[in-house]
Amino acid sequence: MVKWVQKFLEKLAKANADTFQGQKLDCCDLNKQSNKQGQKSK
Repeated sequence: MVKWVQKFLEKLAKANADTFQGQKLDCCDLNKQSNKQGQKSK
């Protein structure tokens, strides 16, 4: 069970790194980015 959780967290960390390209994960910045993207699609 512990190994499964460890593998899951490693995959999650890699997915986050791929998604955010090494940007710091700041909820305020992410909210601003998502708001900008939402306005473009409208």
